[in-house]
Amino acid sequence: MLPVQIFLKETMATQRYNTYTNRARDFAVSKLDQDEQELLYTTMVGAIMAAIFAMNADADPSNFSGIPGPDYPFPDQTRVPAVKTLSAIGGFLIGVFFISVLRRMRWAIVRLLLTYRDWLYNPRSKKTKAWAFLLSLLLPRQRKRYLYAFQKVLPKYPLPSLEYTCNKALETIRPLVTEKEYEEICEEMENFKKTDGPKLQAVLEKRYDTEENWVADLWDKFAYFSGRYPLLYTNFASGSALLRKDLSPATTAPQCVVAANVTYQHLRFYELIKERELNVLLVQNLVPICSHRYKYQFACTRIPGAQMDQLRTYPDSKHIIAIRKGVMYRVNVYGTDEKGEETIISPLELQGIFEQIVEETAQIDETQWNPAIFTAQNRTVWAQERERMLEHAINRKALLDVESAIAHVSLDDSSPEDMSTEEWTSLCGNGFNRWFDKSNTFIVYENGKSGCNTEHSTIDATLQGRAAEYAYAHMAYDDNGNAHFEGARPHVFISQPEKIEWDLSAYKFAIPKYLRNLQDQCNNIDLHTRKLYTGKGAIKKCRVSPDSFLQMSIQLAFYRMHKKTPKTYETAMTRFFKFGRTETIRTVSMDSKAFTEAMEDETTTKQERIALLKKAMAYHNQYKLDAMNGRGADRPMFGLFCAAKMTGAQPKLFQIPILTALDQMSTSQSPFVFDHNLSKKMTMYPGGGAFTAQTDDGYGCFYMFIGEDHMTIHVSSYHSCAATSSKKFADNLELAMKDIRELYAK
Repeated sequence: MLPVQIFLKETMATQRYNTYTNRARDFAVSKLDQDEQELLYTTMVGAIMAAIFAMNADADPSNFSGIPGPDYPFPDQTRVPAVKTLSAIGGFLIGVFFISVLRRMRWAIVRLLLTYRDWLYNPRSKKTKAWAFLLSLLLPRQRKRYLYAFQKVLPKYPLPSLEYTCNKALETIRPLVTEKEYEEICEEMENFKKTDGPKLQAVLEKRYDTEENWVADLWDKFAYFSGRYPLLYTNFASGSALLRKDLSPATTAPQCVVAANVTYQHLRFYELIKERELNVLLVQNLVPICSHRYKYQFACTRIPGAQMDQLRTYPDSKHIIAIRKGVMYRVNVYGTDEKGEETIISPLELQGIFEQIVEETAQIDETQWNPAIFTAQNRTVWAQERERMLEHAINRKALLDVESAIAHVSLDDSSPEDMSTEEWTSLCGNGFNRWFDKSNTFIVYENGKSGCNTEHSTIDATLQGRAAEYAYAHMAYDDNGNAHFEGARPHVFISQPEKIEWDLSAYKFAIPKYLRNLQDQCNNIDLHTRKLYTGKGAIKKCRVSPDSFLQMSIQLAFYRMHKKTPKTYETAMTRFFKFGRTETIRTVSMDSKAFTEAMEDETTTKQERIALLKKAMAYHNQYKLDAMNGRGADRPMFGLFCAAKMTGAQPKLFQIPILTALDQMSTSQSPFVFDHNLSKKMTMYPGGGAFTAQTDDGYGCFYMFIGEDHMTIHVSSYHSCAATSSKKFADNLELAMKDIRELYAK
């Protein structure tokens, strides 16, 4: 037996060294086979023990008392090397310690710097410039800015004081009610601040102290998951890509070619998310935003519940669901390549699979039934039907395949000619080609146009916009017009598409009823999309914010049509904060109301109208900054409402209709560029999309600026309301934009 082994055997029972030996053994177990484990174990511990003896032994070995045994137990010539070894180890550990401390200090300073919010309000101040310089020095290099790199240093979402929230809410309510109504609301608000308000605020303050984001899960649960309405009214439909030069359709290749390209590039985007290689977005290339929702962008499904839904993710999923004429196929999108590795099958291979599916379903005249129609119903109804389906083995397996897919791809057998029809079809489907619960359904029409249906509780439209930008930037074709990507590997083994079987014999009376429900709802949606050959460039000449300009144009268009001021919602991003999503920008103010009225009053002068417009735009811009900084009125008031529900309180304030009413005018926009490096080489861009109006007598309006000279507007309303018309609203919006520009004309 070797001397080192003898020594170890004699000292193993000594508790002082148990920690060293156990850690060495644990490390070895995970890396090496048994013989190598023992060798490494004895060598490592022996070297460390020798060094400890060498450092602690006196010149006279008999005086050594650091461990049982009076003598240095190794040859004398090993003493100096052992000391050097321990010195080197000690120096290394000290270096690691200080590097670790410095890194922690660096991130701590970054965390502190990100709490500075004045950069949005005063971007040119000396304080902001100094802050920006320091932050830029401390940020990791570009290659280290992976997707979740900044999650640990993002600031907490603010909780305004009760006084601030109440005053801010009153500010937004005033232009929407009469003077008498406003006085009554003010009185009730004061009563709320003295009675229920402090108790409910205390509930939120406790959440603020214990949660990383006090409102995040409340918003998911009570703004989305508890809603019992069909998802048709909350999902978002994206339109086809457009060529930047003239807004003409960009994807006009054969259906299966486009489907292969769209699917392949989105799968690559998904892999970047999974591997955390997707760069985090930095506003002004400086301020990081939260990346949390990317976890729900793919391989995620909203599962219905009797009272509340939930999101379910499937991180190990390796398949998609392809749908053609109601027939569903499970398509494994990973194959074995020539190196024996499992990788995404190539665009050309995907194209072949889609062509096979189209060929197999070519003789089907009538769309086949499948449970997708259930996902379009009331959520409780769907939850009950799903429970019934899970009792049947065939349906249980099929449901798992459908719900666990990375994404769905619908090969629609129609060819919408215009954007309005296309987006309406992408939103509604035919009952059997949109699984409304799925985070993403990519839709490709026979004429090559493509879009997407996105379930809104999973992600916001901006995340899908970024994925679409990535896909459009990388889509390519070979010399024969087939789907192509330069880095794609051929595969020696690819699974064949597997047709999904259902047993729907128990639903032969229910499905026709559910289909009529969906058809009635879809036929009631009035959707109009328009391309405008004017954009930010013309608006900037007026020296005003393009977004404020559009919002005031929307207010003027609505007032001209309906002679009233609508309760208006505009989306603000709050992803500067950890787990942040959105807050509401309350566009309407006393100034915006005065402006719209003045524009229809022939007695007002041009100068008076401009003055009112500037005040209205200034208010809107200030409120937008407040909302982005977590200082709007809606989320804190929503939190107080949730706290009342949780505690059983029933404040009279929450019975006031204007506070709880849905928004008659719901608006949103999305950037047209997310990654500037990608954008430089792109010729086609996402063209925006549509969502439904919140109220029976209201509108939904999405707009997107595409470069300096183009934009699209997407308007929705309901045919059941005789007073509304999406086309007329678009006409009035375009006219309002023209009239406001003319105010600034010299």
